[in-house]
Amino acid sequence: METIDIAKGLPHRYPFVMVDRITEAIYMKRSKGYKNISFNEQWAVGHFPDEPIYPGVLMIETMAQVSGFIFYNGESPAAHKFYLSAVNQIKFIHPVVPGDTFAVEAELVESFHTFHQIKCTASVGDRVVASGMLTLSYSV
Repeated sequence: METIDIAKGLPHRYPFVMVDRITEAIYMKRSKGYKNISFNEQWAVGHFPDEPIYPGVLMIETMAQVSGFIFYNGESPAAHKFYLSAVNQIKFIHPVVPGDTFAVEAELVESFHTFHQIKCTASVGDRVVASGMLTLSYSV
């Protein structure tokens, strides 16, 4: 999925779209995608001026947005109805800096009523940089 398809699957718009490409979306199973980290983003000016590091909260948001594509069936914008409900045991292992490609793999682990636990692993190249569980909830 490229930019136009991503816009169909996410309610977010610039400057809060944290996904550049979705490379896999298997309904109710898993999704994969990535964000190219750039010096041109607003956070890079102040986090931190001499050594920009992609903020952890934006890593979590990127993981959540990629995870939302687990619920995208290709026909309707199902991802519009999901919200980040909980952040569980997220570990930031290595810093992510401009020039990196922040790749996310998300796998649906468990569903209960309107809540869905998703295991996320984020990497840059072959190095895992963050991992943990997110909970997305369905809002009717």
